[in-house]
Amino acid sequence: MPPKQSAAAAYHVLGLENGSSLDVVKSTYKQLALRTHPDKNPDNPDATAEFQKLSEAYNVLLKHLDTSKPRASPRFPGFPPFGADDSDGEYEYEEYEDSDDYGDYGENLDFYMFLFEEMMRGRANRYSNMRFRRGPVQAETPEQYQARLRRSREDQVAAEERRKQEAAARKARAERDRERDRVAAEERQKAKVEAKRAQAEAQRSKAEAAVQSLQQQAQTKRSAVFAAARAGKPEKVQSGVWEDGVDAAGGEVKAGCDAFVKTKPKDPQQTLLHIAARNGDEALVEWLDAHSADPEERDSRNLTAFHVALQSGHIPVVAYFFEAYPPKDSDSNGVYKPPEAKTLLSIALESHEPQLVWMILDNGLATAHDINLSWTWITSAEGRSAMKKGMRDGKAQEEKFGDILKLLMRFGGFTPPPTPSSSDNSDGEWDQTETSRVPVEWANQAQPSGEEPSSPATQKPVQAGRGRGRGRGRGGRGRGGAKS
Repeated sequence: MPPKQSAAAAYHVLGLENGSSLDVVKSTYKQLALRTHPDKNPDNPDATAEFQKLSEAYNVLLKHLDTSKPRASPRFPGFPPFGADDSDGEYEYEEYEDSDDYGDYGENLDFYMFLFEEMMRGRANRYSNMRFRRGPVQAETPEQYQARLRRSREDQVAAEERRKQEAAARKARAERDRERDRVAAEERQKAKVEAKRAQAEAQRSKAEAAVQSLQQQAQTKRSAVFAAARAGKPEKVQSGVWEDGVDAAGGEVKAGCDAFVKTKPKDPQQTLLHIAARNGDEALVEWLDAHSADPEERDSRNLTAFHVALQSGHIPVVAYFFEAYPPKDSDSNGVYKPPEAKTLLSIALESHEPQLVWMILDNGLATAHDINLSWTWITSAEGRSAMKKGMRDGKAQEEKFGDILKLLMRFGGFTPPPTPSSSDNSDGEWDQTETSRVPVEWANQAQPSGEEPSSPATQKPVQAGRGRGRGRGRGGRGRGGAKS
């Protein structure tokens, strides 16, 4: 037990003046005890010692100020005998001055146990407390006091260390939780991005499949129309263009649709108009021209549909082009301009048709230089052999060859060859009067309406350049529809 303190020292510990009343001492002690209690100051290792010091000072002042009567155990009301008048059992409770003294808790518990035993034995009455005697109080040595203080400090340090460890554990746990949440958030975001990417890829694949399906259908229809054109079935061609929306312009294979073509065309640049002109189908040529076909488009040999018709010897088709696209109109240059190393006159000679040769010459589509080159070639051994080889046997073909020579002589101002073969002229002479005579039906068929035949002296060459024609088919005359 710690050494006894004097009353003055106790007043000083509580921060009171000497002679302060008991009520002031109690009130001050309660305030200081609440403020310095170890449970209120877990971070202060000296809190227990300070609290013990306050308690000792308070006990000293209690004993010092309460000198009017001896210190006794608190008196609690007794219990009257069973059946007694309750009016005598009014509680008489004297103030228990030492209610704040933590050291009396054990004594009070002993008293309550004694009182309980008396009640159970039927001996409880209002004077039972007089027979209760508190147990002997064992004095605390200074060593025990120091040991108790040391244990209290050790408990304080251990509690502080435990709190630090718990705080560190909470911090580590919170950090792990944050890291787990961060990883989970990243995984969710990654999964979300992957889901969006997969969805976009699926939509893209679906769109590509839809586009490919449409392309395949369009190419299948287009190839069927071209096959019908090559087979000479104009009704199917017109139905495909008008009802199925097949574009009359362009080659057979649409851009990006090569994989959907079963049989590759020999000439991918050949158009429906080229095929119709080669077949000599003047009605289909006119219909295609009226439904957005482009007469200026060229095949892989750089030939337009007009060139193909001229080379193939189809007079009605050539006459249609002359009527729809007047040769003297500058906008028609793109239709008639020949490929390099060729002239319109040389292409007409390949047809072996005198009327086509005359139509080229009469419309001013051959220059004097073109005529001279053609004359030189046709009168040469190579040219005569080529012309003879392309003609069928018979007198009519011989006459056509002679008519071509006469036309070149007339428009070029040439004289007959000095030594013609006997097969060409049995008399060995050229009939000069025949060179100036042209069949009337040629002039009526080949000359555009409202125009006078051109003479050799007024012939002009075809101007270079590419222009749009002004034929009847320009502008999409007739029925139209979606193109494929």
